[in-house]
Amino acid sequence: MKGSVETKHFRLAHISDLHFSQLSWNPKQFLSKRWIGNANLLLRRMREIQHDKVYRLLDHFKKEEVNYVLISGDLSTTSLPIEFAKASEFLTKLKSMGVEVITLPGNHDHYTKKDYLNKTFYQYFDASFGSQDCLFAQYNLKDHKLAVKKLDLDWWMIALDTAIATPLLSCHGNFTSEIASNLRKVLNQLPEDSKVLLANHFPLFTSDHLHKHLIGDAALRDLLHEFPKVKFYLHGHTHRHCIADLRNAGLPILLDSGCTAHEEKGTWNLLDFSETTCSVKPYRWSSIDHGAWDWNEKNPTSFEFS
Repeated sequence: MKGSVETKHFRLAHISDLHFSQLSWNPKQFLSKRWIGNANLLLRRMREIQHDKVYRLLDHFKKEEVNYVLISGDLSTTSLPIEFAKASEFLTKLKSMGVEVITLPGNHDHYTKKDYLNKTFYQYFDASFGSQDCLFAQYNLKDHKLAVKKLDLDWWMIALDTAIATPLLSCHGNFTSEIASNLRKVLNQLPEDSKVLLANHFPLFTSDHLHKHLIGDAALRDLLHEFPKVKFYLHGHTHRHCIADLRNAGLPILLDSGCTAHEEKGTWNLLDFSETTCSVKPYRWSSIDHGAWDWNEKNPTSFEFS
């Protein structure tokens, strides 16, 4: 329309818990936690996780003109190299479309003590996302458990690595004093008018058993109370989609993408940012008519920021 001014905006797709997998029959798996992951894969997860719908996101992202994709952990199932290679192949497809991809590890990506100590995840995925001349280029997930990326408008992405190798029946994370110190330094150095997306695999709160929670979550919540510039906290891990606005409690808006690759309950969020607002579209897998990603147009969620 002649004389109209185009509104600046960008779009970010938040997906999580893709769980690319490969059964292993290597007897050495019984020397690590991998055997229990394989048993779970054989008895349950192979039926629940379907990656055809993950690849069907490619056309959808192209249609929606997505600029960034955040994958908030659990790209693999038991941290096998072949699982990471499968996930990396999917990322290559995304990047070939001109989409910028941000990844961080989940508990399944540091599944065994060996893979955690060797940092196998970072042999396949980037530890840093900012340009070399970025204010925070010295930080990376591999060495500092934190990475920073300048997005568009006044928005920044801070990604955390709080995943650790855990005992057999545990899958908790750890927000350590080192991560807290680095996060505080970054938030203090960001311009005052910055708006931050903080991404982590683990939720800020958990109603599950303690063996699934984020150790140090109270310290993280206390830190977020200090920095209202953190507008969103994006995570996965629970396999339960959720949108919760906690700004009245002095905390950010919580977005749990759910398990995007789940056969029946696959979900993800599309965030559309403008100068002063962010619209969140929650997508859910619909098995009707051979399956498709769909969202309820009658129930959009829009947030305003001054």
